[in-house]
Amino acid sequence: MATGSNSEQSATIKLYGYVTSPYVMKVAAYLKYKNLSYTHVHVRPGTNEAIKFTGQKQVPVLEINDEWRVNSSDLGIWLDELFPDKPLLGKTEEERKKILHIDSWISDMMIPSRFREAVDWTNSFNSIRNGWRLAKIVNFGTPIPFKWRLLWPIGVKKAPFIVNMVNELDRNEPMEHMRFRILDELESHIANGPFLGGLDAPSLADFSAYPIIISSWLMGMRGDFPWRTRPQILTWIQNVQSHLPANPLPADDRFIVRAMPF
Repeated sequence: MATGSNSEQSATIKLYGYVTSPYVMKVAAYLKYKNLSYTHVHVRPGTNEAIKFTGQKQVPVLEINDEWRVNSSDLGIWLDELFPDKPLLGKTEEERKKILHIDSWISDMMIPSRFREAVDWTNSFNSIRNGWRLAKIVNFGTPIPFKWRLLWPIGVKKAPFIVNMVNELDRNEPMEHMRFRILDELESHIANGPFLGGLDAPSLADFSAYPIIISSWLMGMRGDFPWRTRPQILTWIQNVQSHLPANPLPADDRFIVRAMPF
């Protein structure tokens, strides 16, 4: 059970999904920022038994009392409608448009670029080890067969949903160039900060981008982590983390094996 401090909350909230999904991480960050208590219901990959009541395979699913909805960004909007304290969409219509514009860039470019690294391996050793690590984390919440865990890196590499998303990118762009371009674009969105869009409070966009940057580092994945040499991004990470609990991810505390990089 993930807990919050909102004494006025009377709703029963359940978040369904894989804890390693960037989309599930986004919604968990929304909930933690708003101090909303929720139960994480682990979804078993391959069967999706826990969300059969939705008639689909998409995660995350957020259930509040007797109503459920999907699509991570839309879930942030829904949470603002139900729990307006600590808004995710800014204070004005102009801020809302800016936040949703940046969030679209995160969905269309930043998240697919992360998935590309699981499809277009540049270091097979790291990719396989990282895949096994992710399988171990998922297995903790909902046991999966050993064979599935062993083949997890290949399964992710060939998953139609992931491959289709990656194919929307320019896969002729060298991976290293893409990594640095994404970081440059992230810095441009931070602008004068302290938060994305140059805003003075964290928003849906910050909590969408933040797990993509920090999760692999915190969970002990192998890689170069070039954002660690970017002072502007490190300051932004620190600013966002100051509004979240010590473990900002939906993964169990035992899988947070590195300290914050600031």
